[in-house]
Amino acid sequence: MKLRFFCDLCGTEVPRNTIRCPACGRYFTAIQCPRCRFRGEEKDFAQGCPKCGYMKIPRTAVTDGKTKKARRRQQSGPSAPAAVYRLIGLILSLVLIALVVILFLR
Repeated sequence: MKLRFFCDLCGTEVPRNTIRCPACGRYFTAIQCPRCRFRGEEKDFAQGCPKCGYMKIPRTAVTDGKTKKARRRQQSGPSAPAAVYRLIGLILSLVLIALVVILFLR
């Protein structure tokens, strides 16, 4: 999920490294968590809010560079070789062609 930054005073969305709100002119001195109102520098929020965990990436989401989807795919067992899928596709295509020919020759 992409981090978004907003001005406390006027609520305008502002670019990440802006030091002053383009709409109201307020100077930014810290980043504030929208959930618990913890204030700190950007580096404090690198892994989400250090106080309440808002926007924290769970450790189970990425392990050893593999996403949950990749691990799930790996756990499901080996898939059939590509040749099997091509053969099934060919058979289904021939059945479809045969059905179309039968319908039009009636």
